[in-house]
Amino acid sequence: MGSYYSVGAPSASAGFLMQPESKIKIGTAALYASLEHTSWTYITYEASIGLQAGTSFELGVVDSLSFVMEPTIEPLESANIADATIYLVTGEETTVEVGIQQFDTRTLEIAMSTGVMYALGNERLITFGGGCTIKNRPLSIESGNVACDAPTSPNVSNGITGIVVTLYDVICSSGLPWDSIVAGEISVIDLTFEARPVLARARGNRLGTIYVY
Repeated sequence: MGSYYSVGAPSASAGFLMQPESKIKIGTAALYASLEHTSWTYITYEASIGLQAGTSFELGVVDSLSFVMEPTIEPLESANIADATIYLVTGEETTVEVGIQQFDTRTLEIAMSTGVMYALGNERLITFGGGCTIKNRPLSIESGNVACDAPTSPNVSNGITGIVVTLYDVICSSGLPWDSIVAGEISVIDLTFEARPVLARARGNRLGTIYVY
């Protein structure tokens, strides 16, 4: 053992191990027409958790799913200080990447971004090319922890029961990359949704929320 400092064994907290079973939802309309805005958290902090009931659709079973919030942090250049001590956040790129397997026409319409969808009875027609309006929607990822040691009731001091990621306003920046059209396997389209800031909200609350319970 050290004379001045002793190292102990790490703490193993099984309740914090996360095996997320996730539901991905996209709003059927932009911003507050789909985004939750009546809860206590919204009234108190203007922080939405999830989407309103009946104003979204699910992506269903997906091939892949990832969420990335990546700030761009750069040093402040100075002529009279050799080593930078001040750093600035010059950007915050927040994206959701998902490999869809269910070809819901509403998902295809959003992926085409400026396309227009027409209802033909029980069928749909989507035109694309030359449009000016980019479709923007809120998006949520609702993940329940299915790990065996997850807490039976919410208590973040003991572990994680679930996590809800809510992005206030996203656009599909990937387009429709349907790279492999084959009959021998289930087709997958990898979509990228990029969050845009809602400038009407306060700084620090313009892209979305992560609710942990």
